[in-house]
Amino acid sequence: MNIRLLYLTREPFPTFRVDVATLFGHYLPRFGVYSDIVAVHEGDGNECAWEAGRVFTRTARGRWGRIGARLMLALDLFRLARADYAAVQVRDRIFGALIGLCAARLRGKPFYYWMSFPFPDYWLERGSPDPSGLVGTGRCLLFRLRGRLSSWLLYRCVLPAADHIFVQSEAMRTLLESYGLPAVRMTPVPMGATIPERLEDIPPADDPRLAGRRVIVYLGALERARRSEVMIEAMAAVREEFPTALLVCVGDAEDPRERLWFDGLVSELGLQDHVLFTGWLPAEEARRYLRNAEIGLSPCARTPSLEVASPTKVIEYMAWGIPVVANDLPDQAYLIGETGGGLCVPLTPDGFAAGMLRLLRDPAAARRMGEAGRRAIPGLRSYEVIARNLAEKYRQLAGGEAR
Repeated sequence: MNIRLLYLTREPFPTFRVDVATLFGHYLPRFGVYSDIVAVHEGDGNECAWEAGRVFTRTARGRWGRIGARLMLALDLFRLARADYAAVQVRDRIFGALIGLCAARLRGKPFYYWMSFPFPDYWLERGSPDPSGLVGTGRCLLFRLRGRLSSWLLYRCVLPAADHIFVQSEAMRTLLESYGLPAVRMTPVPMGATIPERLEDIPPADDPRLAGRRVIVYLGALERARRSEVMIEAMAAVREEFPTALLVCVGDAEDPRERLWFDGLVSELGLQDHVLFTGWLPAEEARRYLRNAEIGLSPCARTPSLEVASPTKVIEYMAWGIPVVANDLPDQAYLIGETGGGLCVPLTPDGFAAGMLRLLRDPAAARRMGEAGRRAIPGLRSYEVIARNLAEKYRQLAGGEAR
């Protein structure tokens, strides 16, 4: 039995988010689950292929254009939901989810919510006074107001009425249970990765700055909220023992002010020759840096919003045979414990320095960890496995189970 969803997403189309582009775009159709995507399109208006179904977009330019397009797309659900869909599903939209819920009920269809991140909790955290001064008092107030309103809408209105909720992790399901939502109506779908079949067929990054260096890689966004600075501060100790060590941050900060802060930290510690920021790169080009790396890093603060996360970078490091140094965020600790593919360390400069130094001193042990992670991760987090299980869940829901 094939399943077709009407799927409103928070991310613009096309998206870099692998749990949309890869899971829904490529793998789920192999198991008979198709999605007609509803999303903002930012750019010149040229559409991109979406093999999982049809694409309904509205083009937006600028901040107010995006807000208007997002509202109109949510309202479009009333019209689109008339077609033969198994359910209306909304990902990470909050006011849009309320509209999607109404559209689903009007058309007599189930409503599913896909929660990849607890945005209300994150906005409330951002509303706390910022000692660094990067977030002003007025902006903190706006974050608090946004957090409170979205928390009420999501946890009091949308989720209690949803037929099913897909969450990012077991920890997120536990969080939502604390809001009074029944576990039987929630399914954890953790992040996964596409596992390269032959690493030797993928060329390393052609970056002359890496020549003769012992490369340590961080793949993703730089955020003070995640404590990304810990790995930079750790490099001060690593440099003393290994002068050729180079931390390559493949990504950037979302906020330009934060990027300036990270640049200032590197200068303050005298690490200009030991920390490299590449900026955002296309996904295929970014992952080539993994072929140069001896170690992959994943610092992530255990705040209420991040505690329930399922970081993709740990899975990708393991999929590429790279030993991981990460702190004890629940999903990271679980993966390292299950695979033996890395080290779980305290989220401190000393903790991360100790982990990196241990692996740099013993390359043979580091290679064994990398090989162990690569052997084990496909059975745990390949999108082939995740898609098969998720497709079965959608069929159970279509058959009337666990609603």
